[in-house]
Amino acid sequence: MGSNTKAFTSVMLLQLEAERKLSINDTLGTWLPQYPAWSRVTVKQLLDMTSGIPDYTSQPAYLQALAANPNATFHAAQLVSYAYGPALGSGYAYSNTNYVLAQLVIERVSHDSYGDQLAKRILIPLRLRNTCFAPYTCPASFAARMPTGYLFESADPSLQGYPVPPLNLTFAQGAGAIIASLHDMATWDRALYRGGLLPAKQQRELESLVSTQTGLPISTTTPSDPEGYGLGVAQLTSPLTGTVWFYEGETYGFRVLHVYLPGSRTLIALAANSAVGTADQLDSLLVSVYQTLQSSGVIPAGEGNVGSELGMSSPVVHPMN
Repeated sequence: MGSNTKAFTSVMLLQLEAERKLSINDTLGTWLPQYPAWSRVTVKQLLDMTSGIPDYTSQPAYLQALAANPNATFHAAQLVSYAYGPALGSGYAYSNTNYVLAQLVIERVSHDSYGDQLAKRILIPLRLRNTCFAPYTCPASFAARMPTGYLFESADPSLQGYPVPPLNLTFAQGAGAIIASLHDMATWDRALYRGGLLPAKQQRELESLVSTQTGLPISTTTPSDPEGYGLGVAQLTSPLTGTVWFYEGETYGFRVLHVYLPGSRTLIALAANSAVGTADQLDSLLVSVYQTLQSSGVIPAGEGNVGSELGMSSPVVHPMN
């Protein structure tokens, strides 16, 4: 699922807030004092990508470690250490480090592991039997059921066309390490957008947006300010799409895209067992699926106004979205 994982992380933190165990306005100084350079960053700034904290996936030391051993096991604190340093400034800036830190906050507040909290709070209530936090809660049998993923157009030639280990997502953690079937993902996303997981206050917080152009809060996206980032969710408005919720997640070897059309409550989810960078055609495939559903009457004519292309860009950064 790649960065579709991020919404799970956000929801768990918002559930903890609803239980009055934390506030998303708490600072990292409160929960993770071991990172004094980021002590004034709030949990909300982690979740809406306005913290200014560097992205570990773009750091040379991390990339060298992964290239040296694609089967390497990483720990959350180790990933954060690759990026630790001064925050880069204000405004919107996508960083996977934010969500590894969010995972650490969940574990600190709950006195439990991320994987166990995920199971208790989301997987068991929604009966998501084909979803796990890799590799920690994934049965070995999952690997045999997965297609082999391949990485192409990699910045590291040694990984070009490399068949990636199916369950070793320790490099992704709470930013991108959830594995799921598309059926489970559709169940999850419907609950996410229909408000079945959070009280009304926290649902509003989940969907509170900042403009990816300005980094400033916006009530909704518009044709002039078309992309917004919430707390692990993203919204897009364009002449071709109307206003939709969407996310494309990517890890080494896999891409997963979903779009939610609020008018008809239609959820479309697609996956591919390759990571191809600039050659990504999942949005074109999604348009074909949409048009097929519309021509068959499943989606009302005109909803979303989806044309030949979605016109969306992934709200995340290669190589681990």
